[in-house]
Amino acid sequence: MITLSNPSFNFYEPTAVTLGNFDGFHQGHRTLINEIKSSPYKTAIFTFSPHPVSFFSKDGSFKTLYTEEEKGQIAETLGVDYYIPYPFTKDFAALSPEEFIRLLKAKTSCRLLVIGADYSFGKNKSGSAKDLKTLGENMGIEVKILPKIQYMGEDISSTKIRSCLKEGDVKTAAVLLSSPYFIASRVEKGLHRGTGMGFPTANQVIPEGKFLPKDGVYKTTAIIDGNPCPSLTNIGKNPTFHNTSRTVETYILDQNKMLYGEELKIEFNGFIRNEIKFPNKTALQAQIQRDIEAAQKQ
Repeated sequence: MITLSNPSFNFYEPTAVTLGNFDGFHQGHRTLINEIKSSPYKTAIFTFSPHPVSFFSKDGSFKTLYTEEEKGQIAETLGVDYYIPYPFTKDFAALSPEEFIRLLKAKTSCRLLVIGADYSFGKNKSGSAKDLKTLGENMGIEVKILPKIQYMGEDISSTKIRSCLKEGDVKTAAVLLSSPYFIASRVEKGLHRGTGMGFPTANQVIPEGKFLPKDGVYKTTAIIDGNPCPSLTNIGKNPTFHNTSRTVETYILDQNKMLYGEELKIEFNGFIRNEIKFPNKTALQAQIQRDIEAAQKQ
């Protein structure tokens, strides 16, 4: 897969393109991707960086399920030829629907365009999926509009997945995402409190703009050197120690490798309990052992 983040590219061979924000690469997104992969053309995922909602949310309140780097990691596994996180700028946001489709054809030489039924585009989202079909076909582009995918009677969406994560329901989120929700970021030095209690933790830098599940303790899998290792992850402020900042700390079972400065991927498999303030370290130690036993039973 070739990643093209510089807008100076141009394709000269016909392509099949799918358009969207692809926040999560959930089941619905993967249906679009599978459709372009069934075509005879080179395949491309055309998305936007930053996420348009992030671009317009100047207060930073909007969080994406995955960072740009994480999205690139997922795209690498999906079997497409090109991944295009196109720069979303003020000028790009001002393009009319007609200007957008002309840019898309000029850049990608697309012969097939696949979108979801709720897709909107152009300045102020003024163009609908039906508009894109009309404009595209007038320019010799076949446009396929696929229906929303549902799970348990509800549309699968990034909004629904955020709702699951807010409740700590990482199992349902994994079903909707087609794979476990994860955090991939650098490990930094912590305060070594876990080490002092016999449970050394890897403290991950929380990526800016990253949506996190609700605070609590989770059964997780740490991916170290490509190998899955059982682990336990706490998200929260460690109220026992009166912390004020939110952290992500992972205790990796049966693993003593020093990970400082390394990139660590943590996959979330199940929720164990809410974050609790304990009267002392001894009580916390005893609870961590119970958490490990609970995780092993899940």
